[in-house]
Amino acid sequence: MYPLIRIHHGFIGTYGICIAVGCTFAVLLALFNCKYSKLNRYDLIECAAFIFIGAVVGAKGLYLLIEPDTVAALFRENGFNTDTLLTAVQGGFVFYGGFIGGLIAVILYALSQKKSVWLYLMTIAPAVPLAHAFGRIGCFMAGCCYGVPSERFGIAFTQAIGAPNGIKLFPVQLLESALLLILALIMQIYFCKTKHRHCVTFVYLFAYPVIRIITEQFRFDDSERGIYLGLSTSTWISIAIFAAGLVLLLLDRKKGFPEPVIAIKNETEKNSESAAETV
Repeated sequence: MYPLIRIHHGFIGTYGICIAVGCTFAVLLALFNCKYSKLNRYDLIECAAFIFIGAVVGAKGLYLLIEPDTVAALFRENGFNTDTLLTAVQGGFVFYGGFIGGLIAVILYALSQKKSVWLYLMTIAPAVPLAHAFGRIGCFMAGCCYGVPSERFGIAFTQAIGAPNGIKLFPVQLLESALLLILALIMQIYFCKTKHRHCVTFVYLFAYPVIRIITEQFRFDDSERGIYLGLSTSTWISIAIFAAGLVLLLLDRKKGFPEPVIAIKNETEKNSESAAETV
């Protein structure tokens, strides 16, 4: 719709604006959740920085894996230079790549701090669909990740970057954004109300893959995201994440759904005792 907004003598991408707004709200929500998980807010901010780096690297990395021909064609047509490198880096990001990269960053950070990975995951989990929802609005504004042609429910783009202009396309980006906002609300309520707060992670691992598999049926950008055995790359990853979530849930159930907060309380008590001894 409006991929670029003019500011004075320059332009700024609406996709980037939406991502920035979504990440800001996500961090604020995660900081609020520290009240319940007892996670140190400064540790969360530091972890968020690692998540951002991991997400960007992962999102771009997966794009390069599923679209090597597109990237190769870009260099063939424009040559290997700074402008071409910037174009290759700026365009083309895949959410699941960012999700996997961010997840790896959380795990590595938690292990480096010798704290429970579940503690960080449950604190951040409700913020993930919130940030993603704003990202999907950015996709709609830019005209990427577009839907199938639909005369009844479609919206015609006029300045789209990726979608065909002048054809009414189903706004699948807005549908997914709405579903993600609902999911974020459900997860946040669950996180605040339940005594097994770490299980909010399972809510996401089961709910989002289902949302993604459904919305994938309304996507029309098959040539840009990879199709294998009749299913998109994202559909296969959704199935894998759902299966992984089921395995983790069964393992957690076998252990009796232990809450990681208990370990943090003990650590807090130790820190208090150390501070008292120092004084």
